[in-house]
Amino acid sequence: MDTYAQARQKDRSNAEVMGKKRQEKALREFKQVLEDLVFLLRTASEMETVYMYWINRSRQQFVLETKSTKLPNVMFQDRISFEDHFLDTFKDITEPITVDVQDDLEEGALSHYYNEVPVQYVTILPFINNGETVAITVLESNEHLLTDDKSEVIYAYIDALRKVLNTYLEISDLYQKQEEWVDYEESLSVLDTKGHRTNLLLKMLNGMQSFLNTGGVSFIGKSAGSWCNILNSEEARHAPPVGMPIEDRCLSLEALQKGNPEFAIHFNNNPKRLSPREIHTKGASLAIPLMMNDHRQGLVLVYDDNPLTFKESTKHKLINFVRVAALKMKVNNPKLDADNDLLTNQYGAFIPDIFEMTVDTELKRKAGGLSPYTSWLGLITLSDLPSIRTKLRLEELNQMQKDLVTAFNPSRFGISGTIGFYSDYVYSFFIQSKDKKAVEHWTKALKKEFSEPFELTNGKQIQSGIKVGFTMLDEDISDSYQALSNAKAALSRAIKSDQEHSPQQ
Repeated sequence: MDTYAQARQKDRSNAEVMGKKRQEKALREFKQVLEDLVFLLRTASEMETVYMYWINRSRQQFVLETKSTKLPNVMFQDRISFEDHFLDTFKDITEPITVDVQDDLEEGALSHYYNEVPVQYVTILPFINNGETVAITVLESNEHLLTDDKSEVIYAYIDALRKVLNTYLEISDLYQKQEEWVDYEESLSVLDTKGHRTNLLLKMLNGMQSFLNTGGVSFIGKSAGSWCNILNSEEARHAPPVGMPIEDRCLSLEALQKGNPEFAIHFNNNPKRLSPREIHTKGASLAIPLMMNDHRQGLVLVYDDNPLTFKESTKHKLINFVRVAALKMKVNNPKLDADNDLLTNQYGAFIPDIFEMTVDTELKRKAGGLSPYTSWLGLITLSDLPSIRTKLRLEELNQMQKDLVTAFNPSRFGISGTIGFYSDYVYSFFIQSKDKKAVEHWTKALKKEFSEPFELTNGKQIQSGIKVGFTMLDEDISDSYQALSNAKAALSRAIKSDQEHSPQQ
């Protein structure tokens, strides 16, 4: 860890310690004020005993806060269940009430006294917060308290208690917000990675995922001029399939066109996040372009079933997460050409690093029960390469590779998938779908298309079939390396047998 990072970590630790100490001090002082208030109430009202219990409804208990008495035979329990205390009858009152021990209560109910019960009247003062009785103050004496000359004392106490509690809650809220931002600064530390920019992308997605409850984060990238989902966070719920393209009239396209974050709550499944073909479009979404030198390098799509997740402070944190990630990419790679696409090569195909990361991530998601889709990784190439390479010049061959990346794109056939670069004239593909025969449909469509001469952008035509090898990502596949090895073996068999072949699924 460098000196700057160490200093920042030290500052965060110091701020966290100071915040906790201040909160502990505020709690101690709050309890001391309550103790003083109860003492002042007893002396001003000339009562024998005064005590205060909080009402813990989740645990069905009365919890003693403080007490004051001038009697020698009093002993209170710190916690006592509702059913074992006479206050159970009065835990929902909203106005002060006085009861006569002889007429309304049995002496045995006042179990905090031993030997004898030296009081005749019990006055109960409720404390209301947000429409609920949350605490009860009890005054006990031989004199009736609810008289005109004592009412000012009672209501002064209730008013003081309300102000003290509200002040404490406000202070606690401030400290919680302070700690919230300390925690956020800590969460940004995941972006300190020195690895490849794709590693930083995944760390960004996983870091942003921590702000969500029932949603996920996805990264939208560009290949051959079109945008599609290429990477999901590892814990993403209801994520769109990898390869789903951006289409018109969707939130993501609007954000990319404007170059600014766009937020929307989805009413009746609209607007769509990526495509009208989406099934799950609920809750709310935030689309955040990843910008470098005013160049749109990608888009981070954040979504959650609960629109209330997206508080203004949370949206600010998520947007800032993306900005910091973009800056880190540039700092970690000084020679990075931010004016060109970061995740594709010169032919418009996704680079191998992002493909491997997508495979590894989707394997984890499938194992964790977070992906309802079937996924395939494969390789595709032309069957008559030697003949084609002798007929075309180098620049024409380069153009042919660009045209093939576009032609092989599964989204052209309504299938969610992406095309990556494996080696010259050999391309990787990743297809994800609920249709168990998605790969078959795609290869069949390509085979039909390449049964006729394929016309390049420059007007020249090539005549060639295609060879495909692929593997399904199931529980037998441990990582992207094994998946790619299986796909290579399948392609090799297809080439040798002169027919498309896939391994046992």
